[in-house]
Amino acid sequence: MSEKITVTVIGAGGKMGTRVSNNLVKHPETIALHLCEASETGIRGIRDRGLEVTPAEVAVPKSNIIILAVPDKVIYQVSTGIVNMMAPNSTLIILDPAAAVAKELALREDCTFVVTHPCHPSYFLDQDTPEARQDYFGGVAGKQDIVMAKIQGCDENFAQARQVSEIMFSPVVNSYVMGVRDIAFLEPTLVEILGATTLYAMAETVKEAERRGIPRAAAESFLSGHIYNLSANFLGKLNAKVSDACMVAIELGNKLVLREDWKKIWEDEVLDRSIATMLHPERQ
Repeated sequence: MSEKITVTVIGAGGKMGTRVSNNLVKHPETIALHLCEASETGIRGIRDRGLEVTPAEVAVPKSNIIILAVPDKVIYQVSTGIVNMMAPNSTLIILDPAAAVAKELALREDCTFVVTHPCHPSYFLDQDTPEARQDYFGGVAGKQDIVMAKIQGCDENFAQARQVSEIMFSPVVNSYVMGVRDIAFLEPTLVEILGATTLYAMAETVKEAERRGIPRAAAESFLSGHIYNLSANFLGKLNAKVSDACMVAIELGNKLVLREDWKKIWEDEVLDRSIATMLHPERQ
């Protein structure tokens, strides 16, 4: 029987900490789990789940893997103390690339550091149950992919971090490995600066349609159905082309909705400035 992986979750009572620890605790045959939390609300939440809280100074030094499930803006402060307590050859996982790209993550030469992040369930994935189809975030019943990057360290430790990451975001179909900046270009650039912004505008437009007397249910159905269809079309999953009129409308949208130079969001300088602003909006 293989030895268990000792895993500690820092911030286990927060939103992401709760999500990942709920999955990790389901695998006692593989993982010896320790949950750390500083806030009283978080501690109560952990105990309400029938679990115990362990002080970080007790859990971290005996852990193979430590997961930082804390907000990006406090990673510099939190990681400094946690990394000092880590055993040599252990691994720290962060759940977002921003702090690593901004060089606000404490590092040690004798440890491995990893970024892992969920893709969330795609509407192109066939889900097996109604519960899975209604799991829009993932990590409960809906299948999803994840992305991972090694910041520094050894391949053996990264492989172990990959195993743990696939458990904490399970059920996972694919875990894609890439560079840290690659993940940062996925988020915030791809899915927040562009994706979330345009989708937020779409939701606001549904409100405008409703204000004008169009039934909200009809507007939601029309929008979501066309998003699904157009996504499949533009991503090459359909052997078809959109109409000439649609392409003309897209060009109008580039002038009326998007900036015509919107693709500059993929420049390194813009990425670094965006991350700095997101981590420290008060400094801007």
